[in-house]
Amino acid sequence: MRSLHQIVGRMAGNAGWFVAAACLLAGAAAAAQLPAQSAKPARSAIVLVKLGIADMSKAEQANLWKLVDEYATVDALQEFCGTKLNLQRRAWRAVATCVEPTSLKKVFGTFRTKKDGYLKQWETLHGQPDAKKAVCDRFKSKLGEYSKIMSGQINEAATACRNCFFC
Repeated sequence: MRSLHQIVGRMAGNAGWFVAAACLLAGAAAAAQLPAQSAKPARSAIVLVKLGIADMSKAEQANLWKLVDEYATVDALQEFCGTKLNLQRRAWRAVATCVEPTSLKKVFGTFRTKKDGYLKQWETLHGQPDAKKAVCDRFKSKLGEYSKIMSGQINEAATACRNCFFC
């Protein structure tokens, strides 16, 4: 099993990639929708688009599901130790304007399922008060760092969606 430090380090490294990919996909999808030059002027040169999982390459999709798993792992630990980050609600607000609702529902459904599983594992393995305290104390210094990283990534995604020219 990977350590939480490895997971968060990977998340931080991929945040910029994910935001940049979302913007590039939006631009590419919009460009593909633009009509070719013709004698007749087009009604509108801008077509609003929302990105979906189908717009991602197989490698990007694989990376997305890894990130979903990593977020679920960290969020489950946070909740186990008494901190609710409300990641799903915050992420939905951040990207709902530029991501297809069906894709969001699929991602968040997977996130919830994984998080619930991890939370159940934490409770099963470390549910006794002394064991829980030991685990939470061990990760206490990192939990704030994890929260800042994930909040920063959500804010980055929100900024990218607000600045999306084609969304």
